[in-house]
Amino acid sequence: MSITGRRVTRPARRGGKRAATAPRQRLSPDERRRHLLQVAARLMTTRGVDAVQFPEVAAAAGVTRQLVYRFFPSRRSLIMAVLEDFAEDLTQRLGRGAAYAMPDNLEAGTRLFVEAVCDTIEAKGAGPWHVLGSKGPDREVARLGEDIQNRLLQPWRVRIAETIGESEREAAVVARMIVAGGRAALEEWYNGTMSREEVVRATTRGVSALLKAFVPV
Repeated sequence: MSITGRRVTRPARRGGKRAATAPRQRLSPDERRRHLLQVAARLMTTRGVDAVQFPEVAAAAGVTRQLVYRFFPSRRSLIMAVLEDFAEDLTQRLGRGAAYAMPDNLEAGTRLFVEAVCDTIEAKGAGPWHVLGSKGPDREVARLGEDIQNRLLQPWRVRIAETIGESEREAAVVARMIVAGGRAALEEWYNGTMSREEVVRATTRGVSALLKAFVPV
């Protein structure tokens, strides 16, 4: 049996002996968990969050459903782990960028953020990013997505508040407007309508125009 779960033809015999086959690769628990997260994120990207079901994940990963349950006791816990994995990767990319060139203005910060999101989508798929901004029927998943998004945007809310001279509460509203516009532009990118550079440029200009409208005269 192959790792995809499909039956394979047995190796032909040569000289009365079966030809040698390569040993099946064994993964450590950490490697297996990462692989299952990759598979679930890929399903989320290609077929939507509803496709992240244990039978589909197990089949795509070439393992049994019991093994998936060993790492994730429920479907919700698997989806949440995929979202957390995406957010952790994005946070690390933002941290690496800021370590070398901490943005001194919001336009530079926007470019840094959008570039990091694009890098993370290329590494993890667009599915988790889409779910983070959705308001689906699963309230717990929606709440987790909102918490992760708020955590990621906290530094930008502080900077927005400083720029427009308003409270962080007001800045949070502006930040949501910026994220909504950025999501629309990013969707054009991962759907193939716009290039990555076009999306980064459009989002940066849009943020600049929006902030100018809120800056007191």
